[in-house]
Amino acid sequence: QIYDNTAAVARLSITSAGAWTFNTNTTQNSFTFNGGAGTLTFPLTYAASLTIDCTKSNVFAMTFGAGNVTTLTVSNPVDGQTINVFLTQDATGSRTVTWPASFRFPGGAAASGVLSTAANSVDLLVATYRASPGAWYCSLLKDLKA
Repeated sequence: QIYDNTAAVARLSITSAGAWTFNTNTTQNSFTFNGGAGTLTFPLTYAASLTIDCTKSNVFAMTFGAGNVTTLTVSNPVDGQTINVFLTQDATGSRTVTWPASFRFPGGAAASGVLSTAANSVDLLVATYRASPGAWYCSLLKDLKA
């Protein structure tokens, strides 16, 4: 729960089932956060046909297995949702992803979506969904170091 600092009443409650309840107060200007966040990165298991379910998290991570991702499906997005996907090459490297047609990279350049090729390299896909026109606006941060 998130409490109103001045009135000591819950302003936001989240149930174990994940339902959110907001108790509004138009004069509220600060909140106290109690507790901590768990691990928010949702692990993806490598598959040639990979599905990312946007209801699971906003942060995903996958290490390639013995091959490329030839079909990527992103399901259940909401307008304005941004997802972060960490893509780690395996020890072989040079793995690729075939991006969905709905993915738009800067300048429309296909090269903007080309992954780093070195073994064990890590790239970060950042993608924001817009319901109209039904597209993901993407950028790829390449060859990140630990």
